[in-house]
Amino acid sequence: MHKELLIKAFEKARIELIKQGHPSPSNVRMAEELSWYIQENTGFTLGERRFRDYYTNALKSETEDIEIKQIKVVDGLCHYLGFNHYIDFINDQLPEVKSSPSSRSKSFFQKHRIAIILVLLVTIAFISYNAFTKQEWMLWETDHYVEADFNATLLKEGILKLYDQDRIDNFRKINPDCSTPFFKADGKENIWYGKNQEGTLEFFTSVGLHPGTGKTLKKITPYMIKKHICNTY
Repeated sequence: MHKELLIKAFEKARIELIKQGHPSPSNVRMAEELSWYIQENTGFTLGERRFRDYYTNALKSETEDIEIKQIKVVDGLCHYLGFNHYIDFINDQLPEVKSSPSSRSKSFFQKHRIAIILVLLVTIAFISYNAFTKQEWMLWETDHYVEADFNATLLKEGILKLYDQDRIDNFRKINPDCSTPFFKADGKENIWYGKNQEGTLEFFTSVGLHPGTGKTLKKITPYMIKKHICNTY
């Protein structure tokens, strides 16, 4: 049911953005909204591009379901929709099955409701177990993330992270100078910054958490550029 979960999350994001004064929010803007929510509430980063890919796949077929491989993203979307757990979301969808126009379908569900719920629970447990044991991992190496094998010690120490293709492709530590393009043509930031464990400022090419401290990186500003990077900016 990840398909329904994702579609309903995008629907809520659309409503929230309209309330904030965005009359026709794009898929990109809705994906950004969900990406920020997941990061702020779970500490896990999934880029807006991956969210859009999931959403596109969810809309492709009326019957086929999709699978969101990142368990924290599933949990975060459930919280975004007001549910404590994924099973709570599934149980909330069951009445929609009961409201089918076919009375025979109603009767079948009413007679076998407990069995259906048990099967769903077992299926979810099986999928969750396989997703965890087959999960891919990554760790920070000098100035970028690299794919890594599972290591329980590194995971416990917070060094090993769940694999994130967006982090692998787009997240780098850099040493900017006066020639660095700090902003895009539309004014959005190209650089984010944060202090490492020694208190030294470090600069990165994407939004997210500092790989050493776990703290949320901040957007670059003209003030920070002039004070710490290029005094002629």
